[in-house]
Amino acid sequence: MLRQGAWYPVVSTGATRTVVEIRGQRVAVPSELVEIRPRRPDRFTVVYRPRDSVNPARGTRADAGRIYAVCPACGSRVRLIGQPRETKCTPCGFRGEIAWWETG
Repeated sequence: MLRQGAWYPVVSTGATRTVVEIRGQRVAVPSELVEIRPRRPDRFTVVYRPRDSVNPARGTRADAGRIYAVCPACGSRVRLIGQPRETKCTPCGFRGEIAWWETG
């Protein structure tokens, strides 16, 4: 399953499909779901989970909520409370700015 805000190695791209590598497996996904950038971001990416979407981590310690940030260094989800300017990733210790202006 493709995670919003996560980074995956791109194996190939086509007009309608992009093949990415997820946990060692090649997965074809619709190209419109993938944003290809020349380099990994250096700021936390903000993800808005749709209100009606399933949250598999709901009720567990891994639940990052409906709005969370993705660490640019390790890809972990970081819970956001309010709209802080920066945050710290607990798993890897990366501290940095949150790219609120890149959200849609």
